[in-house]
Amino acid sequence: MILHAIHPNHNPENDPVTMTSPNTPLLEAKAVSAGYLPPRGMLASQPRLVVKEASFSVATSELVAILGANGCGKTTLLKTCIGLLPPLGGLASLAGKPVTKISTRDRARLVAWVPQVSNSAWSFTAREVVAQGRYAALGPFRPFGQEDEAAIESALETLDAAEFANREFSSLSGGEARRVLIARALAQDAPLLALDEPAAHLDPGRQMELMEILLRLAKAGKAVVVSLHDVNAARRYADQIMLIGRHGESFFGFPSEALSPERLEEAYDTEFLHGDHESYGRFVLPLARKRKDKHTT
Repeated sequence: MILHAIHPNHNPENDPVTMTSPNTPLLEAKAVSAGYLPPRGMLASQPRLVVKEASFSVATSELVAILGANGCGKTTLLKTCIGLLPPLGGLASLAGKPVTKISTRDRARLVAWVPQVSNSAWSFTAREVVAQGRYAALGPFRPFGQEDEAAIESALETLDAAEFANREFSSLSGGEARRVLIARALAQDAPLLALDEPAAHLDPGRQMELMEILLRLAKAGKAVVVSLHDVNAARRYADQIMLIGRHGESFFGFPSEALSPERLEEAYDTEFLHGDHESYGRFVLPLARKRKDKHTT
């Protein structure tokens, strides 16, 4: 079962999403520079810039992929755009409002975040972790109702996680834990899903299944932004792609534009074989590293 983009019984009162026009992107970055501020007390230190002046948007019913080599700043840019890191320049907006001016509560109602790693400090079961996604709508002290229980069960079923729902989260394999975290985001029922390398720890079949789920959610009305390592998955499923280069530059456009041979080779410092299979469609395969001047951040 796939969750609705916005739950049928969703209460629009004071909802930041309802204050925007239908054509307003759920997430928009205008010349956003992302990186890290120096530690407190180190006044002479300069911010560490990772991504320079990136511009892209994610609208309702759209799946956008963020690609780039290891260390290029995919996670940093994504966290900056949803308010988890302060921008070093430019403007990041959620539902038409600067992210720096949105309260933590309203941000949780707008965007469901799935990080790369999440460790539970308590002995929560998988179902209890998924149930945490409902707190964004209810707050931590209101009891769950029938609608909330239905959202939790639907999320577990969607990610094929119901069979281990009663196990402790800390006992799950890496792949099982990833599915639970994504189910928690679905249970949150926010209009924007932001996922940081969600296919990590998943086998190839589960990776494809996950991308199909994200695509269906987008077509049902969600806005989905996801950082990926898999170039072919981005080409196959994404409506648009943000490609981050090795030196902080970026390009945003349709897959055919973003994944051109020249742009891919420059971003990954690697030569690729580009082909077209009658069943799979367009694909790319890495052939060889081009140079030794590796860039990491």
